[in-house]
Amino acid sequence: DDLFKQSIGITLKWVITEIVFQLILGLLIALLLNRKFHGRGLTRTIALLPWAVSGVLITMLWTLMYDQNSGLFNDLLKRCGLISQNIAWLADSRTFFGAIVVAELWRGVPFFAITFLAALQSIPEEVYESSAIDGCNAPQTLFYITLPFLKESIVFSTLLRAIWEFNSIDMIFTMTNGGPMDQTTTLPIYMMKTAI
Repeated sequence: DDLFKQSIGITLKWVITEIVFQLILGLLIALLLNRKFHGRGLTRTIALLPWAVSGVLITMLWTLMYDQNSGLFNDLLKRCGLISQNIAWLADSRTFFGAIVVAELWRGVPFFAITFLAALQSIPEEVYESSAIDGCNAPQTLFYITLPFLKESIVFSTLLRAIWEFNSIDMIFTMTNGGPMDQTTTLPIYMMKTAI
């Protein structure tokens, strides 16, 4: 079955894309939220809010924002003069995959941010003070202190999130139903359609 083989490729592309971007963005957000600044508690709440929202509700919101006729993205891009005619984000072969990736990123990044933020707060402050005295700059501190301390959290959260993304069906199924032309049919969607 050619669709089976294609669905495996799409699933791998989906999982790898999501994990890489969620990991990088989650780490950046966690590093920013770990700093001390005014309104940090409120900023943390807002940044982590998408993780608490229902997957179906998120899908509905993003579908409305991507709508070709009344969607937020087309309206904003037209007002900025970047496009002259509306884009069918979830039907255009150039944009559908990127559109669902962005929607899932918005939902998945907070998981990494929460996990990494918790791990960052367990790193002793004395280690950073010692590195500053020894003359470490920001990149050296990141690569030789922060990331080694986060190694277990990175491995755990990446593995867990990869399993979740591999099994992810709600976002893709609700937004594209595996289309257009089965180009977003991942293995779980293929299995569900075949079983039905």
